[in-house]
Amino acid sequence: MNLNFLNNNFNLLDKKADRFLLILVVFVFSVIFLNVFQPFNIARWYSDSGFIQFLRLSSYGFVIAIVFLYTQFPLRRIFKIHEFKIKSYLLWLLIEIALINLVYIFLYGNPIGNFRNDLIFSLKYTLMSIWLPYSFAILIVYYKNQRDEIASLKSNANKPTEKRSIIFKDENDKIKFSVLSKDLLLLESTDNYVSVFYFIDNKVHRKLLRNTLKNMEEMLKENSILRCHRSFMVNPTKVEFMQKEGKKLKLKLNHFDKPIPVSEKYSTPFLSFLS
Repeated sequence: MNLNFLNNNFNLLDKKADRFLLILVVFVFSVIFLNVFQPFNIARWYSDSGFIQFLRLSSYGFVIAIVFLYTQFPLRRIFKIHEFKIKSYLLWLLIEIALINLVYIFLYGNPIGNFRNDLIFSLKYTLMSIWLPYSFAILIVYYKNQRDEIASLKSNANKPTEKRSIIFKDENDKIKFSVLSKDLLLLESTDNYVSVFYFIDNKVHRKLLRNTLKNMEEMLKENSILRCHRSFMVNPTKVEFMQKEGKKLKLKLNHFDKPIPVSEKYSTPFLSFLS
């Protein structure tokens, strides 16, 4: 089984605003879901009713929101986690679920007299209950990011580009060179370097920059330079031909003979932008 995808970047929770959105959606969805559908006969766990029952069921969602608020902000600062790989994100999610279980046990269970049974019981129902609100929240964050990225790319594409220079910096944030936006073709990742291709005086030139494509993606997000593959970023204004075969998508750029692949991960905003 190929597990290389676990080393891919997971960018959905890089921004503070997206983390707050995740927590808010999970909280609201959990409160509504638990009170309306009352899964696993959750309303019968205690002999209450009416407003008291509403507060109790809502408190389960409140606990989830508080734990996520702690893990996504102070705990990430403590461990200096600014971004995730997929594998580190999954591990972090397991830690969050474990913390939620511990809080549930100490608030609603009997941690001294019956910790083991309460742990198994709490873990079972937490996993069964949280996946739907959390999945829905992640989809909302993903949709927001895609919409914002498409809007930003379209907005920047409408700006005059003839005299707009794109500045390239190395890994130490030192300016190395600049290229007019209208002349830039693409960026290609090569180990710890990025190859920058541009077209001047009827010839394709290449400059090597010590940096990562991930850093370049962040630097160039306001310049309409679009990530299309783990190894490539392209200037969408230079795309002259696009071919789609099944799930595979390839681009042909002006003045550049080599076809550029588009990964499925990046295809949605790319196709939306070009449509």
